[in-house]
This record gives sequence, structure tokens and C-alpha cells, in this order.
Amino acid sequence: MNNQQQMGQQVQQRDPEPSEESKSIVALFSDMRGKQLDFLDATGKSLIERIATFLTVLFAVTALSGTFPPAYLKGNTTAKVFIVLTLILFMASLFSAIRAIRPFPYNYNSQNITSMREALQKMIHRKSSWLNWASWLFVAGSITLSARLYPLARQNEIGRVGFSHI
Repeated sequence: MNNQQQMGQQVQQRDPEPSEESKSIVALFSDMRGKQLDFLDATGKSLIERIATFLTVLFAVTALSGTFPPAYLKGNTTAKVFIVLTLILFMASLFSAIRAIRPFPYNYNSQNITSMREALQKMIHRKSSWLNWASWLFVAGSITLSARLYPLARQNEIGRVGFSHI
């Protein structure tokens, strides 16, 4: 085969015109990519609200117990460790979420599309990384809190039913 015949076959092997479904999928992904920074910021703010709610409940339970430290903490080193660990994890999660939404300077050349693309990728990576840390620290804090509250709830449930010897 000569070069002209090979080029003719290559032209014929190209994809046909994209379908309407293909165009809408491409448009959807383009729109999602354009809104990714807004989504990451909204996620960070939502996570901060959840963390603040948990911390408020934790502090309220401690403050409203009438005495300080609460009865369930007196002489219970394990409970103290769990509460302190929970606070540390929640505060670290809060710090990470705030870092994710906090403005951060990026150096880029506004006349160079490659420079702007790299800066955008850095922004997305930075926000995603901090939100990932915040999420996992929040989960760890929630598990730690649950691990501390479950025995208390179980103890109160058993005491109410009358099976305190179990």
C-alpha cells in the first residue's frame, strides 16, 4: 500500500460525530470540573459545622453535669483518656477543615494557560488533601467518642432494667 491509501484508511477509521449523549456527558464532566473548588469549599464548611456540633454537645454534657469533673470521669482514667483523645481528634479535624477552606496564595502567570492549569491542580490537590485528613480525623474522633459512650449507655440501660449483676 502506498502512503495515500494508508492515510485514506486512517481517515475512515476515525470516530463518527459524537452522539447527543456523549456531548451531554462531556458537558456534565466539564461543569463538574468547573465547580470542583466550590464543592470542596462547601464540603469543608459542612464538615466544620458537624465538628462544631459534636464539640458543643461534648462540652455541654460536661458543663451541664452539675459538678466538674462529671461523675463518669472521677477516678476513671480510661474515660479521661477517651475524652481527651476525642477532643484532640475533633480539634485536629477542625484545624484540617479550616485549612482546606482558608485562602492560600498560589503563584501563576495569568498570561500562561499551563501555569494557570497547574495552579488550579495545586488548589484542588491542597483542598482535597486537607479535607481528606479532616474527614478521617472526624471519623476517628466519632469512633473514639462512641467507644466511650457505649459502655455508659450500656451501664445505664442495665441499671434501669435491674440486671446490675451482669
